Amino acid sequence: MGNLFIEKQVDLADSKIYYLEAGNPANSTSILFIHGWSVSIEPYQDILNILSQRYHVVAPYLPGFGKSTAPNFVKDYSDYAALLIDFLKALNLQSVHIVGHSLGGAIAMALAAFKPDFVKSLIVADSTGIPMNSLPEVVVRRAIEMSAQMWQAKPKPTLAILERVLYNSLFNTRKVIETAKIVLDRDIRSILPRINTPCLIIWGANDLLTPLTMAKEFARNIKGSKLVIVEGVYHEWNFFFTETFTKTVSNFIDEVELMYVVAL
Repeated sequence: MGNLFIEKQVDLADSKIYYLEAGNPANSTSILFIHGWSVSIEPYQDILNILSQRYHVVAPYLPGFGKSTAPNFVKDYSDYAALLIDFLKALNLQSVHIVGHSLGGAIAMALAAFKPDFVKSLIVADSTGIPMNSLPEVVVRRAIEMSAQMWQAKPKPTLAILERVLYNSLFNTRKVIETAKIVLDRDIRSILPRINTPCLIIWGANDLLTPLTMAKEFARNIKGSKLVIVEGVYHEWNFFFTETFTKTVSNFIDEVELMYVVAL
């Protein structure tokens, strides 16, 4: 078991951000974990529990999800990144490893591009950030993918994902629609060459929402990045294969931490 997560909140200028936190930044390496589109934090709890065995983990609910309020200016990945910088400043966290999945991955890349001093390493899993096709086509691909994942592994994570998607669609409808527009339309590739932070890109080979071609393009555009492809899995593979995901993340963070020690 990891450390006990406590729900906290921080008041920023235009929003109130709720987040989960476990561990102590005074004696542990800090991770900022950014969740994906429409699912909030809950389906990631097993991942967070494992990571909190070794690290100080902070996992905010993005504005408009959970109880976090959404300022009107959050319209793009860079807007989310700017808000999370204010969030880190409020927590007095000045250097973190960032783990982002799906929508969270693109936000993490924007954060690393614009505020590199805050980012020790960047870990991107099955990220958005390259424009997709129409929403109806994406919905069809998602339906196929969710069915495949349910048959591939234990159904509990799939049900947790569907529960959060349904909840957010009903009670955070506006934010789900706004983030859907970002996911479908926004292109992050122009800022990728600005990223100099150690970067790990992890991807499911069978991902239908964000195909493997996107991972390869991110890897080409982020200097020195490392691409790890997990065979036979889909967009939310990290929910089902938590040990594989967290071990890959931890190994990379440990490598980066060692680099900092050697540099000193």
